[in-house]
Formats: sequence, structure tokens, C-alpha cells
Amino acid sequence: MGIGLSAAKGGEVGSKFSKHAIRRLIIAGKSLSSSRQPQQRSDCDNQTALASWYASGLGTRLIASETRSIAPLLEKLFGYHLLFIGARKNAGMIESSPITHKIVLGNRSDAGDVGNNVGLFSDPCALALQNESIDVVVLHHALEFTASSRAVLREAVRVLRPGGHIVLITFQPLSLWGLKRLLCSAIPLRGAESRHAPWEGRFRHPSRLIDWLGVLDVQELISFSAMHEFPLQFSETGVRLKRLAESMENWGLKFKSPFGASNIIAGIKQSRPLTPSALKWRRPLPTPIHGVPSTLQGHSSQSGVSWKACFDIDKINADRED
Repeated sequence: MGIGLSAAKGGEVGSKFSKHAIRRLIIAGKSLSSSRQPQQRSDCDNQTALASWYASGLGTRLIASETRSIAPLLEKLFGYHLLFIGARKNAGMIESSPITHKIVLGNRSDAGDVGNNVGLFSDPCALALQNESIDVVVLHHALEFTASSRAVLREAVRVLRPGGHIVLITFQPLSLWGLKRLLCSAIPLRGAESRHAPWEGRFRHPSRLIDWLGVLDVQELISFSAMHEFPLQFSETGVRLKRLAESMENWGLKFKSPFGASNIIAGIKQSRPLTPSALKWRRPLPTPIHGVPSTLQGHSSQSGVSWKACFDIDKINADRED
């Protein structure tokens, strides 16, 4: 009884159990610290699990395919500073960029090597960077494994300068990988690999991400997909599966299939003026007062007599002839 009462005082219990459920548990003598559903992992744990999954055969092939796909894109983006948000061990993906100063963001549990780049430990939802200080931002699967995807994207756009570019690399739900994610969530399979990263992530459709970017004044430039093979783990001795994976990848690249495992979106940040400039309208002509002829019609505005009547035209012509 004492355990139940002490647990009932916590603010976290009220959100998990109703009043009647708490009463039944107290009467039964059970503790209220246990939840009906398994506790969700934090964003740091998700990124750590994803970083360890990258070391598998399937994860290695995914990184290789994404690196080949974004290399021509990064070669055309120039500036002074580049920010990479993702697993530190995948910092080699941005080596094709001509930008010399590269910043790799990661958490303290990620012990990956950043190479010649600058390592930064910071919360993706609150970056320790100034506003409009980065020229290129690359988010590598940083939106699928966090509870605040919009906050991460908002922070990435905040540090991006006007005219800067942002590159999003996310998992595509309309793909074979998205189908496997649905099967893993519907059918509990054996093995931790089937229940956790990357199949626990939130695969969002590219159109939704483009809408989010539009709200943040980022215009889409290009969108394409990568990694078109089956989401299967196979060893190097699986010659047939390896040939099938290579043929599927070549087929997807040749026909530019939009159903690849990874979706890559590139956009540019637009700048809006704080105070719109006033329109210079033409001043309207003064309207003639009623009863007074207008001067534009050859009349005097004071006497109301035509200025042509003040001169004798015939006399003037006769003087010219003399």
C-alpha cells in the first residue's frame, strides 16, 4: 500500500493511469511505476542505436549509396561554413564539398571520428550557433529519430544565412524499406535489429517535408532518391544477392526511380524584407473647381476669360507681313 501511495504522488503517473486504474492498483498492492507500454527511448539513445546500425552490411551500403548521390550536389554549393547534423562516423559524406570549414554535430555518446572537421556537441533543437551564420546545412537522418522533428528543422533554418542551402536526407516511406518498417511494426519479429533502428523511425513523405520547408521560407530546388535495393542483410559470400542488389541500384539510377530507400531534398533559404518599400503612386491631376474654367483648356483661372481673346491674331499677322 505504501509503494502505491508513494508512486501515486509522482506527476508522471497521472498521465499514464486514470483515477480508477490507480485505485485498483493500490488495492491490489501493485506498484504504479511500471507503465502499460514500453518506455520510449530518448533521442540520444535512438541516434546511438542508429550509429551502431550503420556499421552493419546494410547500413554500410546505404551510406555508400547516399554518398555517391549527394557528391555532385555538394560540389556545386559554395560558402565559408558547412554544418553536418547526423552520426559523427558518417562525416565522410561531406568530403566532396569545396567548403573548407566543416562542422560536425553529434552527441557525447557518439564517439565517431570527425577527421579534419570541427566537432561540436550541442542539442539539435537548440544549436549553439549564431543566427544566419552557416552557408550549407546537411541533415542526415536527423528528423526520423527525434520527438521534435520540426524543432530540429527550425533550428537548422535559423542558423542558415539568406541564400544558403539546406540538404535533407531522410528515409522514404513509399519504398521497400518503408514496407519493411510497416511489417516490423505490425508483426513482432525476432531479433533486436527488426524492432529497432532504423525501423522505429518516422518515415515522412517528401511532400510533407517540402511543406515544412515552405513554412520556413525555404524553396525546394531538387528532390531525388537513392538506395533502390532490398533491405536485406547478406554477407559478402552471397554472390547472387549482391548481383541482384547491384542490378536494382543501377536500374533505379538509370530510370530515376522515386521509390528509393533514401530521399534527398535540397532547398535555398529566401530572405524577406522587414519593412516593404512604399509604392510610388502618381499624384493625380488637380480637378477643376466648378464654375472656373481650367487653365489646361486655354482659360485663365482668375478671370475666367480665355487667354486667346486677349490677343488680336489678325493684327499680329499683319504686323509680321509688314
